[in-house]
Amino acid sequence: MIKPTIRFSKFIPPPRPKYEELDSWAAHPLLGNGPEKLSPDEENLDDLKDAAVFYIHPTGYFGKTWNATIDKDSAHFERTQGMLAGQASAFNLSCDIYAPEYRQATFFSFFDETGDGQKALARAYEDVENAFFQFLKFIGDKPFFIASHSQGTLHGQQLISKHIDGTNLSKRMVAAYLIGYPILKSDVKNLFKEIEICKDPKQTNCVIAWCTVDEMAKLEGESWTWDPNGWKRYKRDELLFGTNPVSWTIDNEWISTNQKNSVLNLDIWDQTIKGLTRKEPSREPIQVSLFENANFQVRLSKKGLAEVKGDFLKRFDAIEFGLGNLHVVDYSLFWGSIRKNVSLRLKEYLKKAS
Repeated sequence: MIKPTIRFSKFIPPPRPKYEELDSWAAHPLLGNGPEKLSPDEENLDDLKDAAVFYIHPTGYFGKTWNATIDKDSAHFERTQGMLAGQASAFNLSCDIYAPEYRQATFFSFFDETGDGQKALARAYEDVENAFFQFLKFIGDKPFFIASHSQGTLHGQQLISKHIDGTNLSKRMVAAYLIGYPILKSDVKNLFKEIEICKDPKQTNCVIAWCTVDEMAKLEGESWTWDPNGWKRYKRDELLFGTNPVSWTIDNEWISTNQKNSVLNLDIWDQTIKGLTRKEPSREPIQVSLFENANFQVRLSKKGLAEVKGDFLKRFDAIEFGLGNLHVVDYSLFWGSIRKNVSLRLKEYLKKAS
């Protein structure tokens, strides 16, 4: 249903984004109140913050061409807006939010075995890289976070490995939240030679990662990943680098989310596969609130996954991304915990810098 109809070599790509222009950004402080500024409380989100976040959105394009346009009157841009509301909004209390639109690779790219999929992903990464350099010009000498999800995380790990690790930028990067795309444990030392993985809630200049599943999850198949040696296929059941998104440690104990987290209720269009593959924008409004009685337990499994259990989670059965895979709610399940942790790490960073 979503396989591109022509080979990548025959595909004429959409125009390259111009990141010096605001129209190439999905979120930017000068664009005004977008969905990234939504909040379930009444806090003041309009003032410029002490830090910035470079947010790389996940795949929202399920079309039959290898790379998407950055057309804002499209279903895939509407999905980007949903991700801004449900994911990037966790940073809006502490950070100015910058989110580039980029010529994202179509969803089929992750399953393609001809090499065309990795070429589409490489083109998408080039856009993200160019946007990051412009982001640095926009923010001046502010400290920054990297935040990403899914396809965005695949690009984010490459960006950090190539342009932040081992450079002065690593001292300005408060932390990187590389969520929702497997980072192989065996690749971590190759990807991040100097940047450390985060092992406690206050640690700075480090990277964080998780993929959320329930207790019954069974992940199968293969996809693409990247390390400094290039693109390669990996199996979904390999050992991953992971962080517990409530305790912010790498321990394997079950942790209750009670009093430590709030779950974001993202009121948008259908998030099942049927809704995600819709070709026209719904033009429905986006609303956010917090679930009540949203307690559950989470641990870092032996395979490095954020494994969850509890009756509250049954409400998400319809949006599982395969058996037990809670990919769609990687951020919103831990929205409150992320928000608190971003504030905590920034406070620690600014204290050290003063």
